[in-house]
Amino acid sequence: MKKIFLVAVLLTSIVVMSCEETPTSEVYRKEVVINGTLFAGQNVDTVWLNWTGYVNQYYDPKALAISDASVIIRGVDVAFYDSLVHDPLNPGRYYSTNPLNKIQPTKTYKITITTPAPDVRVVTAQTTVPDTFSITYTSLKEGDTIQYNLLAPAHEFSWSPSRFQETYLPTIRYLDSGAAMIPKSFYGDTTSTDFRRPDKVDYRIGMPKDQTNTLLPWVFLSYYGNVQFEVYAVDFNYSDFINQIIPAQGGELREIRYQVQGGIGVFGSKSKATGAFKIYLRP
Repeated sequence: MKKIFLVAVLLTSIVVMSCEETPTSEVYRKEVVINGTLFAGQNVDTVWLNWTGYVNQYYDPKALAISDASVIIRGVDVAFYDSLVHDPLNPGRYYSTNPLNKIQPTKTYKITITTPAPDVRVVTAQTTVPDTFSITYTSLKEGDTIQYNLLAPAHEFSWSPSRFQETYLPTIRYLDSGAAMIPKSFYGDTTSTDFRRPDKVDYRIGMPKDQTNTLLPWVFLSYYGNVQFEVYAVDFNYSDFINQIIPAQGGELREIRYQVQGGIGVFGSKSKATGAFKIYLRP
């Protein structure tokens, strides 16, 4: 299954952050790296913990995984307590064993991590989970079969407002496992002199927090087959991290602001709009 975020995100954070240096210092600072996202309506599935590595050395997440930490999530304004356990099959991964411990929208949660001796660190962060919301309109309908056509008008969809969100992430998910070929015109679409870039068809990277609609440029439809459209509301921590990481993808090393105390990384939250829909894209 292939998944593409329209805003070109994903948290390759462990690798990116492990390579970070400050612009004013060449002294290596060993840090705890946290990578976790709470999902409204679900229990805590995964929080990753690693140590940072040296910039000029191969980064092996398993070798730098933190496997004996205490990882506790508490509710700040809701009765909630969950002590996560380590997954021995996936070094550095912590998860909840209590399926009844569901994350509630609009509530605030705090994570406290204590690493084992001899290098004891205490890392904390908190997030307020965006409210639930729904897709309210789409020019594509559930079960539609459509033909890839760059010259056709871009499809659009909109959703009801969430709360406590910093931005929305429209998302395309490809459901066929051997997916489908890249549309024949895809490379031509992106290299032709008259190619209409996504920002020329009213789609914006870094969607304003109150924007509740978007166009879907054809160029984002990369594979034929069954395609599902979803929208996520994400909190400030997640959005702030993405907005800083994207400019650094060109190779710039710079100090990043982390919403984490005692370590680096991202501990955020999101909720998924109801009304996700699936279509079939054909040549």
